[in-house]
Amino acid sequence: MQTRTVQVTHVSDLASEREIHEFFSFSGEIEHIEIRNETGKSKIAFVTFKDPKALEIALLLSGSNNSRSDCEYNSI
Repeated sequence: MQTRTVQVTHVSDLASEREIHEFFSFSGEIEHIEIRNETGKSKIAFVTFKDPKALEIALLLSGSNNSRSDCEYNSI
């Protein structure tokens, strides 16, 4: 099974699920978004795509300005 999920770290507290969806929808169709909000830390988002190729496109976005934060993206 191919990886279809990208882990997004350093997500701004101001970023909503809608903003994350809008940002990553340019990569491909999204199946699911999970946001974890750990006390005292920035949010972590897990974006799962329907197509593994969308993950490859999403990884190219690493370093882009997403919702006023310096996010990092990794496949998991």
